[in-house]
Amino acid sequence: MMTWQKAPLSSPLLTLNRSLKNDAVRIFKVIQHIMGDREREKSAGIPVHNGSVHSLTGSTAGLLEEERWLLGEGLAHGELRDEIYCQLMKQLNGNPNTESVFKGWQMLCVLLTAFPPSKNFETYLRSFMQQRTSQQEGRVDVIAKHCLRRLVAISKKGPRGKPPTMAEIETASDAAFNPSTFGESLDATMRLQERNYPHEKIPIILPFLADGILALGGMKAEGIFRVAGDSDLVSELKLRIDRGYYTLDSVDDPHVLASLLKLWLRELCDPLVPEEMYNDCITHSREPETCIQLVRRLPTINRRVVIFLISFLQFFLEEKVQTATKMTSANLALVMAPNLLRCNSESMTVVFTNAQYEQVFVYNLLMHLKCDQIDADYVPVHGLGASLPSPPQPRVSKSRNRK
Repeated sequence: MMTWQKAPLSSPLLTLNRSLKNDAVRIFKVIQHIMGDREREKSAGIPVHNGSVHSLTGSTAGLLEEERWLLGEGLAHGELRDEIYCQLMKQLNGNPNTESVFKGWQMLCVLLTAFPPSKNFETYLRSFMQQRTSQQEGRVDVIAKHCLRRLVAISKKGPRGKPPTMAEIETASDAAFNPSTFGESLDATMRLQERNYPHEKIPIILPFLADGILALGGMKAEGIFRVAGDSDLVSELKLRIDRGYYTLDSVDDPHVLASLLKLWLRELCDPLVPEEMYNDCITHSREPETCIQLVRRLPTINRRVVIFLISFLQFFLEEKVQTATKMTSANLALVMAPNLLRCNSESMTVVFTNAQYEQVFVYNLLMHLKCDQIDADYVPVHGLGASLPSPPQPRVSKSRNRK
């Protein structure tokens, strides 16, 4: 039952509501088509969405549209998510075609950026991936290890709000070989930029976005860091950065950059303040000096990122800036605290209770942290303009071929 098959399914693999049976059968056909195990039907019944990618062939664009439709079904119907994962696992198990297996694993990379399996099914999916971390044929081991990291992240984060664009699908499918600037650990991010920026002491995305906010008039923008930027523009800039293009072309709204800055922090694989230090931050949040000492105790790269962020936000504490932005120090602490600290409790009562202490902790850093006196080897610099020391080579996909 859980082995690759050429024939279509006649019924779901898992117990589903009767109204979803036909969707499950159609999803299996889409999975077969994406993996190259089935010819696409002339009328697939897949609605066309916006979000096309330039320079794609009709065949590739069609496959991406089908994948986007499948992701939309999983997001719209939570009951289908385990069925989708189960079907994909089935087609990866005992599949005789190496290329098909590779495409199936790429699809798993994409699924794990859209929605998690249920807690009950998560165990089976994790075991399936762990068993393949030593399968070197077709570079499955590399993708399986990446998927395991993505599973941890998506299980904590939960499903996204809407299906990814076709460009986001392309990026996610290649992420095992071209790691994203988003959703990685700080250490991985630093390794990723080491070749082009060997002397930078923090992720280059931070000064790029921060100086961009200043360049676009963020210190005069009402509700900066609170008002959300246009979601399509945020996604577009995110993809551009992931491909190595650090430019503000066609971006003129500081809210877009502020939103992306918060998104980068939220999507870090591990929280900026490590989980083992979280309780100390909450317990001592009302003690300014202790808050400062906790920053000193952070791992080096974490500490430098915190120093950079707090020193940048302190620009917005000037009275004339607050008058323009309507963002007081308490407002800034309110909107930025969830991006620096993460409560891992499953109790909503604990989460809401701790939120006020998280805000106080960040407030005390904003008011009392002298950012040029914390790290002898790093003093943050701002306002150099939204440009980088030297242009990176754009990252080109070498792993994906869906024709």
